[in-house]
Amino acid sequence: MSFTVEDLARTSLVGILPRSRYRLAAQNDARFQSFAGNTARIAYRQQGATPAFLLFSGPGQNPQAAAMAASTWAEANWRPNAIQRRVRPGVVVVHVAPGNQLTPAGPLTGSAVPAAIWTVDSESGRVAVAGTPPGSPAGGELKRAAAALLKGAPVPSLGELDLAERNVMQVRTVGVPRIAGGVLSICLILVALRYGLGGVFGLFALPAAIASGNLSEIGSLVVSVLILAGILLGLGVLLNIGNLAYRVPGVSSPVPRTRNLAWGGYVAAMVGLVVAQGAVPSALNPTNVGAGQTQYLHVTATTSDDGSETYVTAGGDLTVDLSGWPPAEWPGVQFRTSNPSVLSLDTTPATNGNPIAKFTAHQAGASRVDATSTDGRYTFQLRVDVGATAP
Repeated sequence: MSFTVEDLARTSLVGILPRSRYRLAAQNDARFQSFAGNTARIAYRQQGATPAFLLFSGPGQNPQAAAMAASTWAEANWRPNAIQRRVRPGVVVVHVAPGNQLTPAGPLTGSAVPAAIWTVDSESGRVAVAGTPPGSPAGGELKRAAAALLKGAPVPSLGELDLAERNVMQVRTVGVPRIAGGVLSICLILVALRYGLGGVFGLFALPAAIASGNLSEIGSLVVSVLILAGILLGLGVLLNIGNLAYRVPGVSSPVPRTRNLAWGGYVAAMVGLVVAQGAVPSALNPTNVGAGQTQYLHVTATTSDDGSETYVTAGGDLTVDLSGWPPAEWPGVQFRTSNPSVLSLDTTPATNGNPIAKFTAHQAGASRVDATSTDGRYTFQLRVDVGATAP
């Protein structure tokens, strides 16, 4: 089933207008007469740092001429001012026609501002999105519209298109209420400082942990990476990077209840990940230092316990497993105890084995376990309190 340029324009603009803050212009608008003759629909966005034209051109019309004329108009009229110090206009012309009549898709050379032609085959529904000038809408909207029309979906009426345009002003502030946004921004900054760097380090340490097979280490690192991804997503929506505030489902909804539920779900998910970061190692390794173990006779510490403290009962033992380090660092790892009379080093790693050492607790007191790789790039430190009975 084929479709017309008007069919595709209406179907795609119903989603593009409110999410990308475009407005419609009449074909007889005096401002745009230099290119109106080569277009079937004119949409534009003039606010912000990336004002843009989204034009629809049909069979028998010249999309390249429309793009060149629109870019000339944009360069002359969308200029920096006292409020918007930097402006980067863009032009996209969507050419809708049978395949043998389509203009080649791609960026235009010689245009006054960045411009590109996207093509849609009105018979097969094939969409070619080549080039992304500033302010371009999501190409996925065109692909969804073309696919829906091929399946026989009804074309939105002019009333629905008008309603979508009216929602532009409502959706422009869909991100989050101002007070809540400020609080959420502060929380995100604090979380980013606390957990963001851990996620970055976890991303690089994850391959080595997978190679070692340490499930506790792997689980903790995976959660750290997920927290990092959540932080980046939240900041991207709040700062509207890449127009995310108008593309992410839920937070881009024009319905306040839906937006509130989306933000509430996001906060709940982040809190859940933070809680899980401590719970995952405990669940996968009940004898781990951070697991809240109930007996301290046989204790195990891993790389995730670096810089922390543990308790061992006198007469018990402590196993330090540093297999979470990259395998290239395993040979020659040196283990030391600061107080051998309290905690002695009994078993050192095999020459070509995993960096695992075993210590024995002799009497009440305090000691410290230190470990260093051969090249000194990796270090480990753990404070050990030895007591006559479990705390």
